[in-house]
Amino acid sequence: KLTTTIDRIGDSRMNKFINTTLQLKDENIIFEDKVEEMTVKNIKSLIYFGRLDVNPQYCPACGCVKQGNSIVKNGSKKSRITLIKISGLPAYLELRKQRYHCRECDSYFTAKSEIVGDNCFISKRVKRMVLDFATNALTLKHIAETCNVSDHTVQRVIDGTGKDLKPSIFDALPEHIAFDEFKGVKYAEGNMSFVFIDNTNSQIVDVLGDRRKFKLRDYFCAYPLKTRQKVQTVTMDMYMPYMEVVREVFPNAKIIIDRFHLVQALNRELNKLRIEVMNTFRVPDHRLYNKYKRYWRLFLMPRERLSSWDYQSFKLFDWLTNTGGILDYLLDKNPLLKDTYNIVHNLREALQENDSEAFKAQLAQSKLVKLPSGLRRVLRTFIKLQRYIGHTFKYKHLTNGRIEGLNNKIKVLKRIAYGYRNFQNFRTRILMTNKLYLNEIPVVQAA
Repeated sequence: KLTTTIDRIGDSRMNKFINTTLQLKDENIIFEDKVEEMTVKNIKSLIYFGRLDVNPQYCPACGCVKQGNSIVKNGSKKSRITLIKISGLPAYLELRKQRYHCRECDSYFTAKSEIVGDNCFISKRVKRMVLDFATNALTLKHIAETCNVSDHTVQRVIDGTGKDLKPSIFDALPEHIAFDEFKGVKYAEGNMSFVFIDNTNSQIVDVLGDRRKFKLRDYFCAYPLKTRQKVQTVTMDMYMPYMEVVREVFPNAKIIIDRFHLVQALNRELNKLRIEVMNTFRVPDHRLYNKYKRYWRLFLMPRERLSSWDYQSFKLFDWLTNTGGILDYLLDKNPLLKDTYNIVHNLREALQENDSEAFKAQLAQSKLVKLPSGLRRVLRTFIKLQRYIGHTFKYKHLTNGRIEGLNNKIKVLKRIAYGYRNFQNFRTRILMTNKLYLNEIPVVQAA
């Protein structure tokens, strides 16, 4: 009796040890005191052995309660369940499940375990691991190799979760929204896809496959009017269809033009003019041409970062100078370039210092100066959107920085996957990668 008691204590400790190692929380599984090394799918693997025996209180077929010998044991059924890797080796559990026979309805059923779903041979913990890896920018092949499953299984697990990743549409909208677009999949409805986020906490609200005006209008009109009236601000770039949609569907929202896109438009025109001036010196003064080409960054660099006192030697210059001196030298060669440079940087500094009056004054002054046609067109756009740019100064803490960072993640995700063909698969990965509703992701089954 003492020996039997000691053996039971040893078996209990061994069972607990294996349970803890494999993280399988099912008290009905009794593990055998052995682990074998076998070749499974031409890969060296670890095989654990266990027995599943439960005490059923009723028949799942007819629902009759167990009385006496109404439900009896009837052999067993073996299943090989995929587990998480152990010490870098694939691991499996050879589980012998007890079968039962109900004499009331003459039906048969097999004991079920909490570690695996019905008619499934992949443990729930492996599926949870797949979902955890899917929240990172990793390829399906890498996830499949790490979790010891197939690529198709990874996709099925992600697809099953994608159904529950849809936001509660037509229910609520954030007070502050940011709009942006990104290049979607090849076979999407539109050339560009659309994403919008809560501009206070960076949480994605939804991702759409098309950014065309009528598509966005139909989507947002599905929200109740009371919900749309609660939206206070919408931050965006200077894409006119976005503004038209906001004016139509969000009656109380103020449009904010992102200041990064304002500066980008100014710098683009300044750089175009620099290239035009540079090309005029290609033949008559190739050395000056090289100076414009080599020191192009100085034209776009903020003036406060230029040095006017640190003299040193620079390539292409035969005298000691500094970055401020180089820029002054190049600007003096062309009066139009100099006036354009001053206008652009005065506007940029007004945006940086959040000085709306200085910005308006500089726009008015620009009408008196000769400027290139490209910059003149940009300034006319600024004057046309001056009311929205005024909101940019008023709500200086609301920018498109958060959503631009999100777009960078989307590009990384698309690049490592070598592109997507199905937009819904792409959308699901975007939402999962940004950990939307991560705590609410259910464990889904995959055969």
